[in-house]
Amino acid sequence: MGNFLILTGLVVVAVFVPVAVIIGVWANVLPDVIAEYTSIVGVALAIIYIVGGNLYLMYGDIKTGRYSK
Repeated sequence: MGNFLILTGLVVVAVFVPVAVIIGVWANVLPDVIAEYTSIVGVALAIIYIVGGNLYLMYGDIKTGRYSK
């Protein structure tokens, strides 16, 4: 059940929030600036996620001695 809630939260954040922002800007309910800030935050979070994940995996490899001879 916990995994289902995590998946549901991910779908809400990744799909419904951006679609709601896009529809809000298209319908002139939200200002255009919100779409710009949303895209900037999305790109920043993607960079943080990718770089952080790589650093975490490299740290795990170094900690376990994967590349030591």
